[in-house]
Amino acid sequence: MRKPRSFIAAGSAAILFAATGLAGGKPPPPEGDIACAGEHPITGQFVNDAAQHGLKGVANRDDLLIGMLSYMREPREAAEAASGTVLFIKSPKGWRAVIPRHEEEEVGLYVAPSSHKVIVITQRRIGDPGQSFTVVRSEDGFTTSTCATLRFPRDLNQPTWNGEYLEVHDLDINKRGRGVLVGSAAIERTGEQPRALWFSYATRDDGRSWGPPRRLTKQQDAPQGTLVPASLVDAPALEADLRAFVTGPR
Repeated sequence: MRKPRSFIAAGSAAILFAATGLAGGKPPPPEGDIACAGEHPITGQFVNDAAQHGLKGVANRDDLLIGMLSYMREPREAAEAASGTVLFIKSPKGWRAVIPRHEEEEVGLYVAPSSHKVIVITQRRIGDPGQSFTVVRSEDGFTTSTCATLRFPRDLNQPTWNGEYLEVHDLDINKRGRGVLVGSAAIERTGEQPRALWFSYATRDDGRSWGPPRRLTKQQDAPQGTLVPASLVDAPALEADLRAFVTGPR
Protein backbone atom coordinates (compact mmCIF):
# COMPACT_ATOMS: atom_id res chain seq x y z
CA MET A 1 0.00 0.00 0.00
CA ARG A 2 1.52 3.25 -1.02
CA LYS A 3 0.96 6.28 1.07
CA PRO A 4 0.45 8.40 -2.07
CA ARG A 5 3.20 7.83 -4.48
CA SER A 6 5.32 4.67 -4.32
CA PHE A 7 7.98 3.00 -2.03
CA ILE A 8 8.40 0.17 0.50
CA ALA A 9 9.38 -0.11 4.12
CA ALA A 10 11.60 -2.19 6.33
CA GLY A 11 11.06 -3.05 9.97
CA SER A 12 13.63 -2.03 12.55
CA ALA A 13 16.69 -2.25 10.33
CA ALA A 14 20.22 -1.74 11.58
CA ILE A 15 21.16 1.87 10.98
CA LEU A 16 24.41 3.13 9.55
CA PHE A 17 24.72 6.85 8.94
CA ALA A 18 25.89 8.90 6.01
CA ALA A 19 27.53 6.08 4.04
CA THR A 20 25.46 5.07 1.06
CA GLY A 21 25.98 2.42 -1.58
CA LEU A 22 27.31 3.56 -4.94
CA ALA A 23 24.86 3.43 -7.80
CA GLY A 24 25.09 0.57 -10.25
CA GLY A 25 25.85 1.13 -13.92
CA LYS A 26 27.23 4.58 -14.60
CA PRO A 27 27.93 7.23 -11.99
CA PRO A 28 25.29 9.84 -11.27
CA PRO A 29 25.58 13.12 -13.18
CA PRO A 30 27.19 16.13 -11.51
CA GLU A 31 24.96 18.15 -9.23
CA GLY A 32 23.50 21.47 -10.38
CA ASP A 33 24.64 24.97 -9.54
CA ILE A 34 21.94 25.72 -6.98
CA ALA A 35 22.58 24.32 -3.54
CA CYS A 36 20.14 21.91 -1.97
CA ALA A 37 17.08 23.83 -0.74
CA GLY A 38 18.43 26.99 -2.37
CA GLU A 39 16.24 30.09 -2.21
CA HIS A 40 15.43 31.85 -5.49
CA PRO A 41 14.18 35.41 -6.02
CA ILE A 42 10.48 35.59 -6.90
CA THR A 43 9.43 37.54 -9.99
CA GLY A 44 6.28 37.49 -12.07
CA GLN A 45 8.07 35.59 -14.84
CA PHE A 46 9.45 33.07 -12.37
CA VAL A 47 5.95 32.35 -11.05
CA ASN A 48 4.58 32.08 -14.59
CA ASP A 49 7.34 29.62 -15.49
CA ALA A 50 6.64 27.50 -12.40
CA ALA A 51 2.91 27.53 -13.16
CA GLN A 52 3.18 26.26 -16.74
CA HIS A 53 1.77 22.90 -15.66
CA GLY A 54 -0.24 24.35 -12.79
CA LEU A 55 0.55 25.23 -9.21
CA LYS A 56 -0.73 22.85 -6.55
CA GLY A 57 -1.44 23.35 -2.89
CA VAL A 58 -1.21 20.78 -0.10
CA ALA A 59 -4.43 19.72 1.62
CA ASN A 60 -4.83 21.30 5.05
CA ARG A 61 -1.90 23.68 4.47
CA ASP A 62 -2.42 27.38 3.70
CA ASP A 63 1.26 28.22 3.29
CA LEU A 64 2.61 25.97 0.54
CA LEU A 65 2.41 25.81 -3.26
CA ILE A 66 4.31 23.46 -5.55
CA GLY A 67 5.31 24.15 -9.15
CA MET A 68 7.64 22.82 -11.82
CA LEU A 69 10.35 24.72 -13.71
CA SER A 70 11.07 23.13 -17.09
CA TYR A 71 14.73 22.71 -17.99
CA MET A 72 13.68 23.30 -21.63
CA ARG A 73 12.26 26.77 -21.07
CA GLU A 74 13.55 30.03 -22.47
CA PRO A 75 15.69 31.90 -21.89
CA ARG A 76 18.22 29.11 -21.51
CA GLU A 77 20.13 31.07 -18.90
CA ALA A 78 17.12 30.98 -16.60
CA ALA A 79 16.60 27.23 -17.11
CA GLU A 80 20.26 26.49 -16.49
CA ALA A 81 20.17 28.53 -13.31
CA ALA A 82 17.01 27.00 -11.85
CA SER A 83 14.90 24.05 -12.96
CA GLY A 84 12.98 21.21 -11.39
CA THR A 85 10.45 21.28 -8.57
CA VAL A 86 9.98 24.61 -6.78
CA LEU A 87 8.23 25.25 -3.47
CA PHE A 88 6.53 28.56 -2.74
CA ILE A 89 6.29 29.11 1.02
CA LYS A 90 4.16 31.79 2.65
CA SER A 91 5.14 33.40 5.95
CA PRO A 92 4.10 36.57 7.81
CA LYS A 93 6.82 38.39 5.85
CA GLY A 94 5.48 37.26 2.47
CA TRP A 95 6.35 34.55 -0.03
CA ARG A 96 9.66 32.79 -0.68
CA ALA A 97 10.71 30.31 -3.37
CA VAL A 98 12.87 27.29 -2.57
CA ILE A 99 14.25 24.77 -5.04
CA PRO A 100 14.80 21.43 -3.24
CA ARG A 101 17.48 20.37 -5.74
CA HIS A 102 18.32 21.95 -9.07
CA GLU A 103 17.30 19.78 -12.06
CA GLU A 104 15.44 17.30 -9.86
CA GLU A 105 11.71 16.62 -9.67
CA GLU A 106 9.58 15.75 -6.67
CA VAL A 107 8.91 12.00 -6.46
CA GLY A 108 7.58 11.93 -2.89
CA LEU A 109 6.15 14.54 -0.54
CA TYR A 110 5.28 13.93 3.10
CA VAL A 111 3.98 16.21 5.83
CA ALA A 112 3.32 15.98 9.56
CA PRO A 113 -0.31 16.97 10.31
CA SER A 114 0.60 18.08 13.83
CA SER A 115 3.50 20.37 12.86
CA HIS A 116 5.06 22.26 9.95
CA LYS A 117 7.44 19.44 9.08
CA VAL A 118 7.78 18.80 5.35
CA ILE A 119 9.92 16.14 3.68
CA VAL A 120 10.30 16.28 -0.08
CA ILE A 121 12.09 13.56 -2.05
CA THR A 122 13.49 14.48 -5.45
CA GLN A 123 15.25 12.68 -8.29
CA ARG A 124 16.95 13.78 -11.48
CA ARG A 125 14.64 13.14 -14.45
CA ILE A 126 16.65 14.64 -17.32
CA GLY A 127 17.78 12.00 -19.82
CA ASP A 128 18.57 8.73 -18.04
CA PRO A 129 16.94 8.41 -14.61
CA GLY A 130 19.05 9.70 -11.75
CA GLN A 131 20.69 7.12 -9.54
CA SER A 132 19.91 8.71 -6.19
CA PHE A 133 17.22 10.42 -4.17
CA THR A 134 17.64 13.76 -2.46
CA VAL A 135 15.73 13.94 0.83
CA VAL A 136 15.07 17.52 1.95
CA ARG A 137 13.39 18.18 5.29
CA SER A 138 12.32 21.31 7.12
CA GLU A 139 10.25 22.14 10.17
CA ASP A 140 10.17 25.93 9.85
CA GLY A 141 8.98 26.77 6.35
CA PHE A 142 12.43 26.15 4.86
CA THR A 143 14.03 28.94 6.83
CA THR A 144 16.38 26.11 7.73
CA SER A 145 16.55 22.65 6.20
CA THR A 146 18.66 19.53 5.92
CA CYS A 147 19.51 17.53 2.81
CA ALA A 148 20.67 13.94 2.33
CA THR A 149 21.63 12.02 -0.81
CA LEU A 150 20.49 8.39 -0.93
CA ARG A 151 22.46 6.50 -3.57
CA PHE A 152 20.65 3.63 -5.25
CA PRO A 153 21.70 0.02 -4.53
CA ARG A 154 24.49 -1.77 -6.40
CA ASP A 155 21.94 -4.46 -7.26
CA LEU A 156 20.49 -2.22 -9.97
CA ASN A 157 21.89 -2.02 -13.51
CA GLN A 158 23.91 -5.22 -13.24
CA PRO A 159 25.86 -6.51 -15.05
CA THR A 160 25.36 -3.55 -17.42
CA TRP A 161 23.43 -0.29 -17.46
CA ASN A 162 19.74 -0.97 -18.05
CA GLY A 163 18.06 2.25 -16.95
CA GLU A 164 16.91 0.74 -13.62
CA TYR A 165 16.01 3.05 -10.77
CA LEU A 166 14.05 3.13 -7.52
CA GLU A 167 10.56 4.57 -7.10
CA VAL A 168 9.32 5.81 -3.75
CA HIS A 169 6.79 3.49 -2.13
CA ASP A 170 6.55 4.73 1.44
CA LEU A 171 8.18 6.91 4.09
CA ASP A 172 7.45 7.43 7.75
CA ILE A 173 9.30 8.58 10.87
CA ASN A 174 8.16 8.14 14.45
CA LYS A 175 8.28 10.58 17.37
CA ARG A 176 11.72 9.28 18.39
CA GLY A 177 13.15 10.21 15.00
CA ARG A 178 13.48 6.65 13.77
CA GLY A 179 12.05 5.96 10.36
CA VAL A 180 12.21 4.11 7.07
CA LEU A 181 12.03 5.02 3.42
CA VAL A 182 11.08 2.17 1.09
CA GLY A 183 11.50 1.92 -2.66
CA SER A 184 11.08 -0.55 -5.48
CA ALA A 185 12.69 -1.06 -8.87
CA ALA A 186 11.08 -2.71 -11.88
CA ILE A 187 13.58 -5.20 -13.33
CA GLU A 188 13.30 -6.31 -16.96
CA ARG A 189 16.48 -8.03 -18.11
CA THR A 190 17.20 -10.22 -21.11
CA GLY A 191 16.66 -13.88 -20.29
CA GLU A 192 14.99 -13.14 -16.94
CA GLN A 193 11.37 -12.94 -15.78
CA PRO A 194 10.26 -9.37 -15.02
CA ARG A 195 10.24 -8.75 -11.30
CA ALA A 196 10.43 -6.02 -8.66
CA LEU A 197 13.28 -5.53 -6.23
CA TRP A 198 12.55 -3.87 -2.90
CA PHE A 199 14.90 -1.85 -0.71
CA SER A 200 14.74 0.29 2.40
CA TYR A 201 16.79 3.07 3.95
CA ALA A 202 16.73 3.80 7.69
CA THR A 203 17.14 6.98 9.73
CA ARG A 204 17.39 7.54 13.46
CA ASP A 205 17.85 11.32 13.47
CA ASP A 206 14.47 12.38 12.04
CA GLY A 207 15.51 12.15 8.40
CA ARG A 208 18.63 14.27 8.56
CA SER A 209 20.83 11.34 7.54
CA TRP A 210 20.15 7.85 6.22
CA GLY A 211 21.88 4.49 6.23
CA PRO A 212 22.75 2.51 3.09
CA PRO A 213 20.08 0.61 1.11
CA ARG A 214 18.98 -2.71 2.57
CA ARG A 215 17.51 -5.44 0.35
CA LEU A 216 14.03 -6.62 1.29
CA THR A 217 12.58 -10.00 0.45
CA LYS A 218 9.14 -8.61 -0.40
CA GLN A 219 7.02 -5.48 -0.48
CA GLN A 220 6.64 -3.73 2.85
CA ASP A 221 5.31 -0.45 4.18
CA ALA A 222 7.14 1.83 6.57
CA PRO A 223 6.25 1.34 10.24
CA GLN A 224 3.58 3.87 11.16
CA GLY A 225 4.88 7.19 12.42
CA THR A 226 4.00 10.87 12.31
CA LEU A 227 4.05 11.54 8.55
CA VAL A 228 1.39 11.24 5.87
CA PRO A 229 1.71 11.54 2.10
CA ALA A 230 0.79 15.03 1.00
CA SER A 231 -2.44 15.34 -0.96
CA LEU A 232 -1.99 17.87 -3.76
CA VAL A 233 -5.02 20.04 -4.45
CA ASP A 234 -6.00 23.04 -6.55
CA ALA A 235 -5.45 26.21 -4.53
CA PRO A 236 -6.69 29.20 -6.58
CA ALA A 237 -6.93 31.55 -3.58
CA LEU A 238 -3.39 30.76 -2.46
CA GLU A 239 -2.07 31.16 -6.01
CA ALA A 240 -3.84 34.52 -6.29
CA ASP A 241 -2.20 35.58 -3.04
CA LEU A 242 1.23 34.63 -4.44
CA ARG A 243 0.64 36.58 -7.65
CA ALA A 244 -0.60 39.60 -5.70
CA PHE A 245 2.57 39.51 -3.62
CA VAL A 246 4.73 39.46 -6.75
CA THR A 247 2.98 42.43 -8.36
CA GLY A 248 2.45 44.45 -5.20
CA PRO A 249 4.84 46.74 -3.32
CA ARG A 250 7.54 45.03 -1.27
